[in-house]
Amino acid sequence: MNKNIINSIRAVDSSPQPPSKKRSRTLLFAIILIIIIAVAAVGIYLATQSPGTNPSVTPTPTPIPGSTTSPSPTATSIVTGADIATASSLQYTITVTDAGVSQGSYTYIGKNAGTANFMMRIEVTDAAGAQSIFILNGVQRKAWSYSDGQWEDISAAYDSQFSTWNTLWQGYSNSLSGWNGIGDWNYTVGNSGIRISNVSVNPILSDSLFQHS
Repeated sequence: MNKNIINSIRAVDSSPQPPSKKRSRTLLFAIILIIIIAVAAVGIYLATQSPGTNPSVTPTPTPIPGSTTSPSPTATSIVTGADIATASSLQYTITVTDAGVSQGSYTYIGKNAGTANFMMRIEVTDAAGAQSIFILNGVQRKAWSYSDGQWEDISAAYDSQFSTWNTLWQGYSNSLSGWNGIGDWNYTVGNSGIRISNVSVNPILSDSLFQHS
């Protein structure tokens, strides 16, 4: 596992003040999810070294739970990997399968990419259909998580949360460098299949998306 991610997780565990039971539960949930995703991060790095596949025709996008938009690429709105690399805002949905079995989906929404004010929102739907949300606000240096119908301020773990999610954001964004702007981008890592869909480049994103409700 990446040394920086391990150190980030330790940093969360070494918080100087004992959290409340509610906060402990939320932070534990966040830490466990970070560990799971950290393993996937290794695969993401490998995936950026291998080409994905572009469809020869434009399929009709299928809405995925947790996604806030479902753009339909057309001949007049096709973008390239270069457009993604320079985008200041970006949204896409990751769907993961392991040996053909769905492992859930992750919708990444980012604003002010490439700046100190970068903000991220990650909407997660796990294999059982349970939903959670992580928000990292670089402007305010605050973080929130949503699970079990409740929001929790996890700003005490902001640095470790940002490090982990930003690593994944960069990995997935980089993997789109060979995408031709049509349909979905698909590739495999071992037995895992990765599909990047509903890609929206430079969408207009409200700052309210990066605040808890």
